[in-house]
Order: sequence, then C-alpha cells, then structure tokens
Amino acid sequence: MPDAEPEAAEPAEGEVVESVLEREVAGEYTTFKVYLFVLKVGEASPRRVFQELGLSSPSLALHHLEKLARFGLVSKDEHGKYHGVRRKFGVLRFFVVTGKWLVPRTFFYMIFYVLVAVGSLLMLPFGMREVALILSLFGVVTNLLETFEFYRVLP
Repeated sequence: MPDAEPEAAEPAEGEVVESVLEREVAGEYTTFKVYLFVLKVGEASPRRVFQELGLSSPSLALHHLEKLARFGLVSKDEHGKYHGVRRKFGVLRFFVVTGKWLVPRTFFYMIFYVLVAVGSLLMLPFGMREVALILSLFGVVTNLLETFEFYRVLP
C-alpha cells in the first residue's frame, strides 16, 4: 500500500483573504496606487482617480475601483463615490493610517529615541550621559533611515 501524503492544513479564512489581498492588490502596482489614493483623499470618483493618478482612461480607474470593491477595500455610495476601507495587508502592516497620512511605525520609534536622547542629556550624570546619548542617537539614525525606506516602497 503506497504511503499517503499528509494533507496540508487548511489555512484560516483570514489568511486566505490576506494572501489574496497581497497578490491581487499589493502585488498590482496600479491597483495598490488607486487604493492608497482613495485612502488618502477619503472619497473619489473614477474620473478623479483617472485625473489625479494619470491613468489612461476613466474606465481603467473604474476597473481598479471595482476590483477594490470586490475585495472590500472600498465601498461605493449612492452618488457613485468610492470610500476607502482601512485594511492592513502587505506593506501596509508597517504603517499607521492617520487621516490623510500614512506614517511608518519606525517614525514613532525614532521619536521615542529622540525623547530618550533629550532625557539622558537632562537627567543623567556626566559619565552615563554620553553612553545613553550615543545609543539613543544610533536608534534615531537607524529608524530615520528605515522610515525613508518604507516611504520609498510605496507607489
């Protein structure tokens, strides 16, 4: 009797959706760009997406908006405007969405290290101050570079 191959465990429903979103939205440059635009402006029509993003036609903008609607990333109101629905997938897991801003989490770590540097200058004695300042400045520079790298990843 041949050995039966073990069956792969079924992924959870959230994982399937996550992988589909990463492949179909985050992996598609224009679709992801349209999604980021709608998140940024709050609501958009196909014509506005077409004009602002420089797409080849309003129907292409509509295609991408409808694709996002199928995945539940935008919702359409009765006036034909599309509203962004915030979801974290792909590279967006590393960002905090605040209103119209996408802020990498590393930016907040950088702010923390700046505060540690200032606090060490003000509160530590002379011998310990320099060590704490060097370590916190290393954290500031590292997280600043990472923040710029995250912004380069976005379309």
